[in-house]
Amino acid sequence: MVFIGKAERLAGGGLKGRLGAAFFRAIEIVPVERDGGRRATAALDAARSVLDEGRIFGIHPEGTRSPDGRVHKGRTGVGFLALATGVPVVPCGLAGTDRVQPLGSTMPRPARFAMRFGAPMTFTGSETDPRLRRTVTDQIMHEIQRLSGLDYVDRYGSVDKTAPVETSTRIGG
Repeated sequence: MVFIGKAERLAGGGLKGRLGAAFFRAIEIVPVERDGGRRATAALDAARSVLDEGRIFGIHPEGTRSPDGRVHKGRTGVGFLALATGVPVVPCGLAGTDRVQPLGSTMPRPARFAMRFGAPMTFTGSETDPRLRRTVTDQIMHEIQRLSGLDYVDRYGSVDKTAPVETSTRIGG
């Protein structure tokens, strides 16, 4: 399984950074530039190649760890890949990962967390249609929210601790 990961992980300085970069290269992460635009699109092209080879690709639709333990609006790269390749998406809901590695900590801790997988979801249509990419992504995020049991907030996640926290709403049952 190949995962997407932030490109900064491959550019570590010092011994610890170089060891980390070597590890992430060895597990073949697909680096993504998180500033958007053409450089971020290159990661989707690489992901599409992984899927075209028949391999499994792991993507984090929110684009970052949840800063507040809720499910946030997903980035549409997952919708693009689902539509462009026709490969089924297997949603995974996680809860309690903040106990394993709280934001700001560098080392994981032994702790229980929940991981629930949903039924494969298949989508058809044109990956060039931005509204369809958004709809597909929202359907996937709804399923992730249902599997995790966490509240949903219809805004992108931010690691900015000073960002205002909005009232959350739960989607679906």
